[in-house]
Amino acid sequence: MNLFKRKTETITSLVCKICEMEFSDPERTMRHMIKAHSKPQKTKK
Repeated sequence: MNLFKRKTETITSLVCKICEMEFSDPERTMRHMIKAHSKPQKTKK
């Protein structure tokens, strides 16, 4: 039933959708997306 299972998006491209950085393999792109873009950005005062 998988009601509470989080859906993971499979990334096949080598370019980040948000910051347009290019990586050598799709797995590296996935790790970058999680680490760099999963948290809300800090705002400067």
